[in-house]
Amino acid sequence: MLTSKIMAHRGLSSLAPENTLSALKLAAEQGYQWVEIDAIALGDGTIVMWHDNSVDRCSDGTGAMSEHNAQSIQSLDCGSWFSKDYQGEKMATIEEAIKLIQSLGLGLNLEFKLYENSPETVVAPVLEVLNKHWKDFDKLIISSFDLAALEYCYQQQPQLQLGRLYDAISDNWQAEMQSINAVSCHCSYKHLKAQQVSDIKAAGYEVYCYTPNEPKDVKDHWKWGVNAMITDYPQRYDDQPEAQA
Repeated sequence: MLTSKIMAHRGLSSLAPENTLSALKLAAEQGYQWVEIDAIALGDGTIVMWHDNSVDRCSDGTGAMSEHNAQSIQSLDCGSWFSKDYQGEKMATIEEAIKLIQSLGLGLNLEFKLYENSPETVVAPVLEVLNKHWKDFDKLIISSFDLAALEYCYQQQPQLQLGRLYDAISDNWQAEMQSINAVSCHCSYKHLKAQQVSDIKAAGYEVYCYTPNEPKDVKDHWKWGVNAMITDYPQRYDDQPEAQA
């Protein structure tokens, strides 16, 4: 499982544009061992490393992801919105991202976002890419807010390590996690309670929190037994004893 208590959220997204190859490279260069990225489908079925269901926020283009394809995204500048230093940064396919992450020796928390798509559309092609390029399956966790995506993963490849994502943890968390043989529960640090951590860990699962960007906000969470933080600012945790593996 984890070799670090800190994951760089969408790559090192505080210092480079999120979910880009540059953000992944920078995370590795600065010594972070795990990254979290998102996988989403374009209109032609191409799977890319991207978070939103449109290109508006993190590129110079407009439109829903379903309106774009492998050709149209080549014209998008996905870096200038962040900094002129990243002008011309391209949207990466999930295959490009996975190959790079594997070559860098990083652990990967891969989040599926289905939006209006089916698991067959989004998850199936990514599993093919992973089977082709990924070697370190002990350093791979697949997570999603979409239970259907995780159910598909479990049906197709039950050996995969799965993490159930929540905003606030649902009352039926244990049944959901048992149904997919999950290894971890991922949730917002803002809604997490000490008793929930205790219950989840007693049931045999690890607990990861997103996205605490100020270490002071999760001082208590470490004491509760949270296993890892998924953050835009891993560098702020470098001198925090609680965050050291």
